[in-house]
Amino acid sequence: MMKTNIISAILCCFLMTLMGCNKFLDEKSKSSLAVPKTLKDLQALMDYELYTVRSFPIGMDVASDYYFMNDKDVKSLATELNDNYLLNNEQTKLTDWTESYKKIMYANIVLDNIDQADLDGMSNSDRDVVKGTALFHRGWNFFWLAQEFSQAYEAGTSKNELGIPLRTTSDINVSFQRANLEDTFSQITKDLREAADLLPNLPLKKTRPSKAAAYAVLARVFLYMGNVSEALNYANLLLAIQKDLIDYRTVSPTAAIPFELMNKEVIFHSGMASSGGIFTGTKSLVDTLLFEKYNEGDLRKILYYKKNANGFYNFKGNYAGAIGTYAFCGLAVDELYLIKAECEARSDQLINAGNTMVELLKARYETGKLPIVPTGKTELIDFILNERKKELAFRFGTRWSDIKRLNKHYNAAIHVNRLFDGKEYGLEPNDKRFALLIPYSVVVAGGLIQNPR
Repeated sequence: MMKTNIISAILCCFLMTLMGCNKFLDEKSKSSLAVPKTLKDLQALMDYELYTVRSFPIGMDVASDYYFMNDKDVKSLATELNDNYLLNNEQTKLTDWTESYKKIMYANIVLDNIDQADLDGMSNSDRDVVKGTALFHRGWNFFWLAQEFSQAYEAGTSKNELGIPLRTTSDINVSFQRANLEDTFSQITKDLREAADLLPNLPLKKTRPSKAAAYAVLARVFLYMGNVSEALNYANLLLAIQKDLIDYRTVSPTAAIPFELMNKEVIFHSGMASSGGIFTGTKSLVDTLLFEKYNEGDLRKILYYKKNANGFYNFKGNYAGAIGTYAFCGLAVDELYLIKAECEARSDQLINAGNTMVELLKARYETGKLPIVPTGKTELIDFILNERKKELAFRFGTRWSDIKRLNKHYNAAIHVNRLFDGKEYGLEPNDKRFALLIPYSVVVAGGLIQNPR
């Protein structure tokens, strides 16, 4: 009952914060809200999986380049998803913003109450873990928001770029404007580093964060920032804790759902928001150029995809397992091998980078069909990025940020293109539309600065 009351109170506070209803706040502050008083209450909030590990933003992936749809399915999309797919990025699902800040509100409730909460049979070590869990969720969700609603990070200009509102308290009377991008990423890395110090190496269940998960996110964050040395450091720290790969030679190619839920590569499990059936049905068809990149003997070609009646291919290699109602957007070991290899190559550790790729690809190719790994730096980096695109296809939350960082830091000249109803739509490298618009109702209610167009 206490858990239900606390959750109801948080949702009520969150909605009033979103809508900016000052009169309501003045009245509500005079009454009593259910407040978590024990460590068990706070742990229960962090274990409320409906809100903590689901409904992550969808807009970035709807606008990404690894798939396409036929005209009929595009026309069937809700207005915001249609706008994202056609790369206008003038409208964004409200829940891309609100669901992320709901998770942040949960984390802030915990962080504001953790130090004075009664142990209620738990230990001070448990207190550290609950605190680390809240810090992880806050940093993880700040990062998702920054990728979708801000331009790509660049150290020399980040102080002049718009970041996101850094809500670091559950006090609904405190308003937050957008921080700059430098402060945004300082807060993200601070939260995640503090989380790593408090969390156990591995979790009791993979819907709970761990030291491994914090290291994995930090590796991804620093890769996005262009900080190769720190990204490599955290990738190595993660792989020292968890490094096992699924041998794809042992997975049935005829299975409708090849990969188990919470399989051994998963570090932290989370799922995307509803995509209107784009990614959980048959609407999304793998990009034909991407599909052609899978060589003979590459088991990902038959484990990731199934042929559709129209002759194209749908994705079936979801690490969300048999649930099938939402798409996996969590953290898995294979991504960390790719981060490690890319950073080694960019740091002139070419032999190490090649060895890292061989270790990954041995688990992805038929015996005797392993591709030759280039030895020259430029060719090796290209090879790694090509393998990254194939490995992480439909790994939600990765491709959009890859396009942004590669265009910004390495002049990759990646374009995103669509063809619909005989008309071409496109995003040029570093286009302002790579930062999606904040939902208009949020801008109006919070007095936020909108992304320029």
